[in-house]
Amino acid sequence: MIPILLIEDQVELCEILKDTLSLYGFDVTYALNGDDGYNEFISLDPKLVIIDIMMPGSDGFSAVKKIRLVNKDVPIIMLTAKPLTEDLVKAFDLGCNDFVRKPFAMEELIARIKSFAKVPGNATSAAHDIYRFGNFSLNASTHELTNDSKRFQLSYKEVELLKRLCEAKSTVVERQDLLMELWGSDNVFNNKTMNVYISRLRNYLDSDKSVEILTIRGFGYKLIEKNH
Repeated sequence: MIPILLIEDQVELCEILKDTLSLYGFDVTYALNGDDGYNEFISLDPKLVIIDIMMPGSDGFSAVKKIRLVNKDVPIIMLTAKPLTEDLVKAFDLGCNDFVRKPFAMEELIARIKSFAKVPGNATSAAHDIYRFGNFSLNASTHELTNDSKRFQLSYKEVELLKRLCEAKSTVVERQDLLMELWGSDNVFNNKTMNVYISRLRNYLDSDKSVEILTIRGFGYKLIEKNH
């Protein structure tokens, strides 16, 4: 069983996640506030942390900050019911790897957990999930983006966005299509959220000036390799 720490103040949700994730080989320990969650993290040494933002006492942001002081590598997925782009940006700035908005589909959360917890998959399909552009290589199975000197652990949405741009390389991917495929809605919050993800992808790619994500105003985005 793969140990996971869940920091969430809703006991019913904790029990549901604990029971459901156990069916997929995950052993969930949960804490109901940030302070207890940090203490559990120190004693448990989990392979992944799922943490809510709004909790009594020490909130999710504070707990993430403390965890990152002692462990910079453990994947952290943040949960929130607050539709604020500022929370998304703050979560990433503090070192979260992914961000899931409540209410969420259990299948989506499980898929993200599996990718970060390095659950083994089919080797053949994994080989087909490698995308190369410029000096970069994206492994969509492990969520790793690498170049000659750096390795980035991408979130689920970052991978899905970059995959679609790679598959349509040098042609425009419509913004509306991305919103509907990846978020299921083109509402204002999702539009702002996608802007954050595109900005993060551009930051990852900044070290290779031959690669760029262009904004095609009024249409969408295009991944280009300038020397091709």
